[in-house]
Amino acid sequence: METTRIHPLPEEVVNQIAAGEVVERPASAIKELIENALDAKATRIEIQITDGGKKSILVRDNGEGMNEADLNICYLPHTTSKLKSAEDLFHLATNGFRGEAIASIAAVSKLTITSRTADSAEAHSVHLIGGVPDSHYTDASPRGTSFFIEDLFFNAPVRKTFLGSDTLEASRILDTVTRLAIANPNVRFDYKVNGRDVFTGVEGNDLRSRIAEALGAGIAKDMVPVDYEEAGIRVSGFAIPPGIQKNKRSKLYFHVQKRPIWNPIMTKAVNRAYEPYGTTSSPIAVLFLEMADLDFDVNVHPNKREVRFANENDVFLAVHHAVRDAFQKPDEEHPIIRLEDIPAVPFHTGTSPEAPVVGIKNFKTERDFPLPTSELINESKPTSFAAPVQKAPPKTIQEPPKKYRTPDPDDIIQDLFSLPENGNIIPLTPQNLRPPTRIDKTPPPQFFQLANTYLVCEDSEGLLLIDQNAAHQRILYEQALDSLKSEVALESQELLFPEMIDVSAAEASVIPHLLPILDKLGFHLELFGKNTYQLRGIPRDLPFSRAVEALHNLFADVFEGENPENPSQELWAKAWAKSNAIHAGDKLSVEEMTMMMASLLATQDPMSSPCGRPTLMRLPLTEIHKRFKR
Repeated sequence: METTRIHPLPEEVVNQIAAGEVVERPASAIKELIENALDAKATRIEIQITDGGKKSILVRDNGEGMNEADLNICYLPHTTSKLKSAEDLFHLATNGFRGEAIASIAAVSKLTITSRTADSAEAHSVHLIGGVPDSHYTDASPRGTSFFIEDLFFNAPVRKTFLGSDTLEASRILDTVTRLAIANPNVRFDYKVNGRDVFTGVEGNDLRSRIAEALGAGIAKDMVPVDYEEAGIRVSGFAIPPGIQKNKRSKLYFHVQKRPIWNPIMTKAVNRAYEPYGTTSSPIAVLFLEMADLDFDVNVHPNKREVRFANENDVFLAVHHAVRDAFQKPDEEHPIIRLEDIPAVPFHTGTSPEAPVVGIKNFKTERDFPLPTSELINESKPTSFAAPVQKAPPKTIQEPPKKYRTPDPDDIIQDLFSLPENGNIIPLTPQNLRPPTRIDKTPPPQFFQLANTYLVCEDSEGLLLIDQNAAHQRILYEQALDSLKSEVALESQELLFPEMIDVSAAEASVIPHLLPILDKLGFHLELFGKNTYQLRGIPRDLPFSRAVEALHNLFADVFEGENPENPSQELWAKAWAKSNAIHAGDKLSVEEMTMMMASLLATQDPMSSPCGRPTLMRLPLTEIHKRFKR
């Protein structure tokens, strides 16, 4: 008889392979257990973790519970109370249905399950190690079910190496909890990290109140309702009109039949609804889709977050039109900001009153800028350059502008220097526009601003084009980095009336660890209440009108890092520069342009922004001569 190389895998290996798809990290295990609790009609769900969920996880609910017979088979693969036939897959009314979650969690942990039904006199418990029952016993627990996970991935050490820090894993769990809490505002959620309360969602809430608990009261207050139906698809929920919240991170929460999902089609539809307004803030929306069961399929991936729609175009149009129409409804409390109607604020620096400009004020210098005389860039010494341009308060209207976009550098160069091609014209190619290797370090007397985005000046070798946003980022980055490394705080100005800052539950869990560095950067924050801080001081050179926006943007950049609780000095400085630099479209005076150029040339790396974008580009004089056949 021939020997075979193909053989069935042992059951424990099969279970670990399945666990790899279902239980990627602590957050995915908690997601599965919360969904089970919701399917059991729980009205209270408690989540407790230790060390980012790596050491222990407790998920406890007050749902229907399991009797002893169900308890003894619930941890076996492909056992479920939610499906009886293949036909049921097309009419799912529950969050879970695969019968894989508990078996997958048990396979890679030490798991204790305790459950009691309403008509049972006592609770029953089972303890498993690596999916194998170790002991059974009775308990005096109340009605419902609890899952206590210890030493997750104890038998899969390689999996542990792919986990993030305790803070990062706790943050991922919080994101999972808040998404499920938003989808179920009638259920109470309590989330604790190392014994500390992080998130509480009170039961019996309406959706707006739950959004306030999860994302912040300010966001919930500014949202407008969405209610629309098209092609058999109903879209409901809330969205923030463009320009109201100056956030940098999209916060999109999508649901189908109340199931939290992720879908790129819906994301594109929401982004498209924001595009006509030309705003730089990212979308914030909580949307629920209701459609026929046969029009979508959630049985795409074991994590059940991805869905497939039968007609993606119908979904795109329904979501896009729903959000678009919500923004266009008359609503005096939530007006739409139109960027082209924002007036300029006069700021006089010796220019004529007929030509008001927005200025960069409060430059940190006791004398005129000493202009470097060396021709080698790396011989320059750092000097300081002031803070962002102050923006004017917005006007409000009801419709988006017809046209608005940030000028593209390639378009500007083409418009300035390209001529109709013929046999006598030498075309100017992008290769002709190159970063300069040497710069005349004495700033010329004349600058002009191109599209309120680029500074243009002459040096001995041709024309220099300077990206004002990239240049200012470089200046502010080195200023902030010097401050952080030298332990000398940036100057701050106290506010006469503190500003209230609402933060999300995720931000509130991390901000206490960031307060010392925020103080060094000039932001003085004090805890005022749950998910609310008082902003009592801001950097001296930062206009108050931009302080809150800059702070939220600073949070957004820091939270995107791998270790938001303890970000590097470079990440802080980069986030600070991005949050506070002047923007494309900000008008500068000649004096301000001159000072910016002097400050840029005095930095350690004047050729690029902290993010790697070029700050300077030269159009050589030789190329200009060729254009004119000289």
